[in-house]
Amino acid sequence: MIEIAGLPAHILLIHGVVVLAPLAGLAAIIYGVWRAARRHLAWPLGVLSLGLVPLTLLTAQAGEQLEKARPASNLIHEHVEQGDLLKYLSVAFFVVVAMMLAVTYEPFARRLDLMGARGLMARLGSNRAVRTALLAAGAVAGAVLIYQSIITGHSGAASVWAGR
Repeated sequence: MIEIAGLPAHILLIHGVVVLAPLAGLAAIIYGVWRAARRHLAWPLGVLSLGLVPLTLLTAQAGEQLEKARPASNLIHEHVEQGDLLKYLSVAFFVVVAMMLAVTYEPFARRLDLMGARGLMARLGSNRAVRTALLAAGAVAGAVLIYQSIITGHSGAASVWAGR
């Protein structure tokens, strides 16, 4: 089992997910609905969504190791399932945010030009329906990420504190 300072790593890493996932979700919602904030939120949103992927995967891995070291229960099983869903949602969230930023934020689109993807992004970004759909998808993905992080955190807390 992975440990940090004698404590199971999952217990410590989860605090990062509990803070960063709702923060990233809220940033995606604001980015999707408030045009004036996009210029200020693009880079923090991109960094948050990217950083959340390895943090969530590492936290899930540490949680699986902790699960093997503890007695099984229905509450732990439910938390594991919620955590697995959060793990996949964090990856999907990153993909949606990356597409949204590539189409709606010009400096990201310019960086894609270096990779030869600028033509596709320019065509997608010039289509108002695509831009609107990606902004809406980003906002919805943010709301889903917030919801799932709350549900996962609640099920984890219940698995530890129920009956105490």
